[in-house]
Amino acid sequence: MTPNELDKKLRTITHSEENYRKGIKPDTSAFPWIKINDIDVMSFSYAQVSSENNGIPFLVRKHSRFRDYPLHIHDWIEITYMYSGSCDQIIEGKKYHMKKGQLILMAPGTVHTILPLKEDDILVMISLGQKHLTNNFFNRLSSSSIVSDFFINAFNTSSSREPFFLFPCEDDRRLKVFIEEFLCEWYDPSLATLDMQNDMFSLIVSELVNIMNDHMTSSRVKNKNSYVIPLLRYIEENYRDISLNETADVFGLNANYLSNLLKKHTGSSFNELVAKEKLSAAKRLLDNSDMSVTEIVNYVGYQNVTFFYRKFKDRYGLLPGEYRQNQSA
Repeated sequence: MTPNELDKKLRTITHSEENYRKGIKPDTSAFPWIKINDIDVMSFSYAQVSSENNGIPFLVRKHSRFRDYPLHIHDWIEITYMYSGSCDQIIEGKKYHMKKGQLILMAPGTVHTILPLKEDDILVMISLGQKHLTNNFFNRLSSSSIVSDFFINAFNTSSSREPFFLFPCEDDRRLKVFIEEFLCEWYDPSLATLDMQNDMFSLIVSELVNIMNDHMTSSRVKNKNSYVIPLLRYIEENYRDISLNETADVFGLNANYLSNLLKKHTGSSFNELVAKEKLSAAKRLLDNSDMSVTEIVNYVGYQNVTFFYRKFKDRYGLLPGEYRQNQSA
């Protein structure tokens, strides 16, 4: 499928959309309603809208035009991309305007709705269910385990997290290309479609991390909660010899505030995140290099070999040598 063919497909008015334009309302009786803060909200489950998709870990749909949607929640991560036109979304009681090329990343359980779309308003949704967010899935992403942990934390209802991020990506050339090629592959699968879709989705998520980081650097956004993704990226890139005070100076934040911010959004303190990244790096080196354990300990930034052994076993259940032996068996 070419981009022109994709554009034609997305703009084609479906039978359901034609009915909605005539005022025929959809049947929503199969979906349960719940009360949230005394407001009736429709609840969607991933199992109701998806199938196994031949091992592909997401579901892609075009949002139907010409219809009202009730306030609703769903139990999946949702990425909505404004392919054409614009729309208004009501998220947690506040209206947000999406322009062409912008994208929203939304956590499960977020109360929202999308106001009726006009004919030129094309909104594409990518849904990711919790069961599909496996280690193998996140290992494909360009971001490391820390950034992956941030996304997977969307399903952790016991920790505080942002309900959504609106990415100011309307002028980002690469994201547009990645998403269009991803959609072409989705609607017209090739022989290698599983690898193609997974790899292109990895590029989409990696570019979102770049966009957020660039936006924070260039605009000095006042909302300090938005520092979380750039902080995680910074830890990922500098874990070997990083310190809390040095990181706080880089971002112009108070050290205690920075650590509390990370704890709030990831469930882990600054030091815990650094330790997690060091251990993940050590594990990758045990898997993929001939370095000795002592060399690995020094490389990832630990000063005490005994301390490293204890932490590695606490995290992975085996001593480093035992882990490497099991992997090579």
